[in-house]
Amino acid sequence: MKQARMDTMNSEPVGDLRGSFLEAMSRAANSVYIVTTDGVAGRGGVTVTAFSSVSADVSEPRLLICMHHESSTAQLIRANGVFCVNILSAAHEGLSERFAGRRGKGEDRFAEGNWTRASSGLLRLEDALASYDCRLSEQSLVGTHHVLFGAVQDVVLGPDATPLLHTRRGYGQVAEG
Repeated sequence: MKQARMDTMNSEPVGDLRGSFLEAMSRAANSVYIVTTDGVAGRGGVTVTAFSSVSADVSEPRLLICMHHESSTAQLIRANGVFCVNILSAAHEGLSERFAGRRGKGEDRFAEGNWTRASSGLLRLEDALASYDCRLSEQSLVGTHHVLFGAVQDVVLGPDATPLLHTRRGYGQVAEG
């Protein structure tokens, strides 16, 4: 594999920087989440791995998710102004595939899984490891992705189970030991 490097004289990428970046990112192990939204603009959901805590030290803790700018769910979240992040367990691999668009489309995605209404009215995965009910507080378009910040309104803790991980373009789980 051809490695990318930066030319220190003009800061231009030399080689296949994008390809190297994507390969390096595939080697990270990330938890897997289903993000849902519902409201006047409609209902939607999508699988993501780009999630992070931003701050717990504000009146409404903040988190962020990233979604491709062409994602229909990203557009619905931006219009509805609310979303729910559900942390998946190792038992949710099939559901992750469904919400990634590889099985089922649109509303049909919700035909699988145990969905309940959060206190806000959003759909929450009943057996998620945890769910965050969020109000969209800030957003930014960075390259090809929307960075969506959520002001957490409620947190529901689910079962203490093994999280579903995504690494090297496939699923895995934490080894118990």
